[in-house]
Amino acid sequence: MDDDDLRDLFAAFAMVSKMWMLGQEDVDAKRCYRMADAMIEAKYAVPEEVGIATAPKRKRKPKEEL
Repeated sequence: MDDDDLRDLFAAFAMVSKMWMLGQEDVDAKRCYRMADAMIEAKYAVPEEVGIATAPKRKRKPKEEL
């Protein structure tokens, strides 16, 4: 499954959820595809490592150096 297929799947989920959960029959497909694009973008987003719970990553020494 490539990103285009995943985008279509995400958009379909958005359409179904809007029709089922919100009772809207006139679902705006463009808005659903914008939501799908946001999901694809989030898939490839690099998380920021900031905040009080973020610890610096430690590099392990190779076994030869131990």
